[in-house]
Amino acid sequence: MKGIWVGLLAAALAAGCQKAVTATQAGYDDGTIPGQGAPPDPAPPPPPQPPPPPLVGSRLGAWGKVMKWPVVSIHSHLLPDGRVFTWGHSGDPTAWDPATGKFDPAPQPIDIFCGGHALLSDGRLLVTGGNISNDHGLPNANLFDYRTQEWTAGAQMSRGRWYPTNTALPNGEMLVTAGDDENALPNPIPEVWQLDGTWRELSTAFRSMDYYPWMFVAPDGRVFYAGWQPTPAWLDTSGTGRWTTGPKHAVSLTRGYGTAAMYEPGKVLVAGGAQSPPVSSAEVIDLNQPSPAWRVTQPMAYARHHAVATLLPDGKVLVTGGTSTPGNNDASGAVLEPELWDPATERWTTLAPMAVKRLYHSTALLLPDGRVFTGGGGQPHATGEPEHFDAQIFYPPYLFNQDGSAADRPRIADTPEKISYGQGFAISTSDAVAQVTLVKLGSMTHAFDQSQQFSRLSFTAGQGGVTATAPANANLAPPGHYMLFLVGPNGAPSLSRIVHLGSP
Repeated sequence: MKGIWVGLLAAALAAGCQKAVTATQAGYDDGTIPGQGAPPDPAPPPPPQPPPPPLVGSRLGAWGKVMKWPVVSIHSHLLPDGRVFTWGHSGDPTAWDPATGKFDPAPQPIDIFCGGHALLSDGRLLVTGGNISNDHGLPNANLFDYRTQEWTAGAQMSRGRWYPTNTALPNGEMLVTAGDDENALPNPIPEVWQLDGTWRELSTAFRSMDYYPWMFVAPDGRVFYAGWQPTPAWLDTSGTGRWTTGPKHAVSLTRGYGTAAMYEPGKVLVAGGAQSPPVSSAEVIDLNQPSPAWRVTQPMAYARHHAVATLLPDGKVLVTGGTSTPGNNDASGAVLEPELWDPATERWTTLAPMAVKRLYHSTALLLPDGRVFTGGGGQPHATGEPEHFDAQIFYPPYLFNQDGSAADRPRIADTPEKISYGQGFAISTSDAVAQVTLVKLGSMTHAFDQSQQFSRLSFTAGQGGVTATAPANANLAPPGHYMLFLVGPNGAPSLSRIVHLGSP
């Protein structure tokens, strides 16, 4: 792998790229710009994509060129075929292929701006609610099938939802919580999308919640509400549902438009938020403990809200964008520097700054090649910041050696397309392996990824590769499509293989 990267880099230098490029300079070329009834079987995952072009960077990472984009990427998703699917408040939803740079529009007849979304276990994207007008939500449910590039209308929910959260459940169903209804009133009754395409109301689980609440499946199968509000809660989704009070946050504030991620099964990080003014504080909780409790961890270097937490293949958490001043799009406080949180040390590292301010309505997604897509911001009716019909790709530090050259990356020669809970499976590789990880495909908007999930797999090395063991059960990793990564001893991840995790 090193020889390929170095050879390509030498060719680029011979063509005239003689001046060294620092990590803070942009200038890398990233490319041009069924509904109801039983769900279909998952399609085979796509073949691996070629590696991204090598760059001269640093251990602070590097940014690619700012690319033109057909929509403001307020809603962004990674599809099981490796494409990035985005939409905003205007224009058609569009899928972008990182390998070819091609854009494929997928027109949607209703306004799905401000809806909730996550990937179903079969790979379809379920979008709940949408936009009538500010604070007024649609009751619609729509499904996008990446295999056909088509939308299908599903059964409607009992009431509208504007700014809801979708949460994939261990049994393959989808929980929908919060949001405002058609009358601009909070919708306090959760609903569950069932495998037959119908809805089940959790009528005894009444709870008013903030917009786009941070919801995570805990190792015991319950759903944990981590915020924004100071007092989290547990939701039992069986029957008609039931809430129980959870542990209070260590920092007693409402983290409006902060960000959150479950960085390992049952372990949650929340950071930033609180709009007047934003804060830099961060907290963690381990839901695997008999009596889970929040505790303060090191704060970020910058106070920020409207930032995005993205899980990386090595288990670290990348936070990008946001602003340190009140207001959704106050460009005077824009934070250009990403920060990287290491769960092993619970410390933050400030990285190379992006070229574009990503504030309210911006997004970020982990790509199958280990890079991170960022886009959007500013739409609609932005004050102080333009509508960003553009995107930029981040190359995390693990892609570089200390001298800025491309790091060696392990290669996956072969692996099964489907893996089953608790079962061992072979991964063919001729390279040294330090970690085997799974990252669920992302689906994010408004500072929160409603779909990503991380698992670190146990493995044994053998001749010709490693044998890894899939997560023990669906509470630890809901069924669906995941990026499978090998991480080398130097911390660099492989190109992933997208695999389907489920029951035998």
